[in-house]
Amino acid sequence: MWNSILNNIKNIRELKNYTQEYMAVQLGITQSAYNKIEKGKTILGQDRLLKIAIILEVDIDDIINFQSSIFDKTGVEKTREMDAVVKLNKIYQKKIELLEKALKDKAIALDLIKKQ
Repeated sequence: MWNSILNNIKNIRELKNYTQEYMAVQLGITQSAYNKIEKGKTILGQDRLLKIAIILEVDIDDIINFQSSIFDKTGVEKTREMDAVVKLNKIYQKKIELLEKALKDKAIALDLIKKQ
């Protein structure tokens, strides 16, 4: 069961386009330590599982049942759905990056105006 949960965590993380590095930073651990969690080399306690669920923005039940809700679909339909989710996620992440850059540029412009 734990291997299934660990695989589900990895699959959800990848669908959200989160890196192991991102997860590690959010958890306050190294990327290497996070990698050991996904590989099952480090015991995953309930507290850490809850923190991972929060970072992934899902419930623990979603992690446990993820395989049956997403990966049990067969054939082309599964591939199309997953491709669509990944593409939408990339678009969403790019928009966030652009908005963050725009905010940073506005902050710099405000600082320049204040100095004048």
